[in-house]
Amino acid sequence: MEARVAGVPEDEESGLLPRQSAAGRRPSSRGPRLPPRPAATVDGPLGLPLEEAEGHARRFFLWGFACLPFLWAINCCYFWPVLRSPAASSPTAFGPIRPYVVRSAIGFIIFSVVLITWATTFIVGGERLFGPVWNDLVMYNVADKLGLSGFMG
Repeated sequence: MEARVAGVPEDEESGLLPRQSAAGRRPSSRGPRLPPRPAATVDGPLGLPLEEAEGHARRFFLWGFACLPFLWAINCCYFWPVLRSPAASSPTAFGPIRPYVVRSAIGFIIFSVVLITWATTFIVGGERLFGPVWNDLVMYNVADKLGLSGFMG
């Protein structure tokens, strides 16, 4: 069992609160106080520094073109504060990041519309829309054509 120091609150003893200096004040940070920097990521101040954020936003945007459009969605989610702030009132620090995030949002919306349209065409249209070609398009007929479904019973 650990011995407690008399007069020291339990939170300070465990390290949850900063310890007070000898003068009875909490230690202050050195140097002048700077205004808080805007957070570009959903992680807030724990996330990426703004210097690295532009590189990550650019990589997510460019890799989205490599048949990985869900990276555009991740880009939009991760840099949500940049996407959410209006262009006129967004901090100047968001300037280099904003085009990549906005373009990722536009790319993901276009991709989603195309994917939903394609899926809806096949689900709703089916054999009525495609006629006899439908039997060549559906995937469950491929196993029958190749003789792979015989062992299933």
